Amino acid sequence: MDAARIQARAVAKVTIIALAMIAVALLVALIVLHTRTTLQWVVIAVFFALGIAPLVSLAERVRIRGRGLPRWLAILVVYLLGFIFFLFVLLQVIPPMVKEVEKLASQLPTYVSDFEDWAEGNEEFRELNDKYDITKTLTDEAKQLPSRIGDAASEAGALTVQAGQNVFAAITILALAFFLVLDRGRLYLNAVSRLPGDAAERGRRIGEGVFHVVKSYISVTLLSAVMAGLFTWIMLELLGIPMALPLAVLVAFLDLIPLIGFTLGGLLIAIVAAITDFPTAAIIWGVAFLVYQQLQDRVFQPLMFKSAVHLNPAISIVAILLGAELLGILGALIAIPVAGSIAVILKELVPRQVETGEPVPAGALEAEPATETP
Repeated sequence: MDAARIQARAVAKVTIIALAMIAVALLVALIVLHTRTTLQWVVIAVFFALGIAPLVSLAERVRIRGRGLPRWLAILVVYLLGFIFFLFVLLQVIPPMVKEVEKLASQLPTYVSDFEDWAEGNEEFRELNDKYDITKTLTDEAKQLPSRIGDAASEAGALTVQAGQNVFAAITILALAFFLVLDRGRLYLNAVSRLPGDAAERGRRIGEGVFHVVKSYISVTLLSAVMAGLFTWIMLELLGIPMALPLAVLVAFLDLIPLIGFTLGGLLIAIVAAITDFPTAAIIWGVAFLVYQQLQDRVFQPLMFKSAVHLNPAISIVAILLGAELLGILGALIAIPVAGSIAVILKELVPRQVETGEPVPAGALEAEPATETP
């Protein structure tokens, strides 16, 4: 009876603990669901703070009358420079591109007419045209393009209004990042210092590891984007393609998107080159782009990422897809550093034995007594 009673109590205890854990999990899920937007802002602010921290440190080194800038002023300087760059892109890059697209739309019927003249002189194409009515389709689409661009402009206006509604979110994120950078990580260190035993030291190492991953990833990504933009600008200037600077800035921005960004930018430039000088400029750009892309993927980035994020390509792709699903383009941008940070946490909490490669509980290696070899 005593054994059966003890067993029943044990089963009841396990059941109560399991139910309590399920209840806590449901409560956490509900909290996350109802505070999803706020949590997104906090995550973005944390990664933004980690990203600008090195720039703030550089700004602090600026000497004015023999004294360095206070940290709060260094943060504001970084914010101001970022805002100036944003205005430059907004005022110097976007308007010229919009004008060129409108100009292309107005000239497209002329291009179609030239294409029709060429088609009439080509016997093989004439047969295909008579069968599928290609030139008529192109003419109709060309006539409708200006109106479609007007519709696109209206949609862009709606998007601008929606972006204006997110100003509060941007201000909140910038304010959070300001105080996080100003704090220098003391809030996190004070929190982990209260953990028992070696957990405090492990928490400190996790914080340093995450900071290193994010800082390295952002530094390498920005450097890679700048290099891609310079390469594009030089090539466009040599080829005599208009809008060299705006297109180069656009390629630099697209290069920030992992895996596919630079390829998208290259395809866009190839289309512009083909419109400007077909086929010479398109062929030269295509060859130069493929060579640079191979150098970037196989030489530059591996060397720059040597001390940064180390992730399996499959994990990187999955992380980018999940990030894009959750937060759109912003999620795709921060997906890899988030995945790298998770890898740092798992590596610290679940160390591996060198001999067997099997996971062991955290702290087990430190607890094992040292043995002497005979």
